[in-house]
Amino acid sequence: MFVSSSVTCFFAPKTGKPERSGSLGISFTIEKGVLVRLKDEGITFNGRDVELPTLEYVLERFNYEGGVEIRSDLPLGCGFGLSGAIALATSLELNDLLGLNMPLFKVADIAHEAEVLNGTGLGDVTTQCYGGFVVRFSTSKPSACKVDRFLWEVEVDFLVMGGIKTEDIVRGNVKEIYEIGRKCLKEFLRKPSLENLFRVSKDFSLKTGLADDEVIDAIEAVESCGGLASMIMLGRGVFAYGGEVLKELRGRYFKSKVSLCGIRKT
Repeated sequence: MFVSSSVTCFFAPKTGKPERSGSLGISFTIEKGVLVRLKDEGITFNGRDVELPTLEYVLERFNYEGGVEIRSDLPLGCGFGLSGAIALATSLELNDLLGLNMPLFKVADIAHEAEVLNGTGLGDVTTQCYGGFVVRFSTSKPSACKVDRFLWEVEVDFLVMGGIKTEDIVRGNVKEIYEIGRKCLKEFLRKPSLENLFRVSKDFSLKTGLADDEVIDAIEAVESCGGLASMIMLGRGVFAYGGEVLKELRGRYFKSKVSLCGIRKT
């Protein structure tokens, strides 16, 4: 099962019970993501043994004692929603293997629950269920989340400089971030466009203080060349439109097209 990466532009988090936890905001899926296969034992990421508590929760939830093989071109812990993608892809694989015949969003709710309880994400699974640019209007599990989509088919530049622990944010004092994110969503909806999305997202990264000097320098480098850029939430990295100048900066540079479908059987 393949599930796309989810890149968050800005967010307004609320935590509590899993069914009522989530984030307002906008994220988008790209053509890169994770490919998951079930196997006899062990959990591996690109051939290396790993410990992934969010995935382990999913395996326990389905009473599955086997293992999981994960393949991805993207790094863990750098803001690409891989924990959610892995949880969702594994849940879908187990739903098929065990003949449970649960509908998509019931399966997605389990993956979301795993993310919330392990502090690894609040809106990625919902985004991955839809694909494209996904606007989340409510903080809840995927089956109850009110969303809309923009089908902008664009290619996005990325520069990855490191990671940020999502757990440090979603389990901290999130009231200020929530208010900033809520206002950013209102500002975007006044003039929904790709250009305004980048502008609002950049404002969010600056007002929350999440963007460090290196991230700000990368954003400004893109803007100086006429492009649009903002910070990947939550990772030390930048996403951009017209941002090929990023390849000249320190970090891992790559491009990927936006995917309008977040889930694909393989």
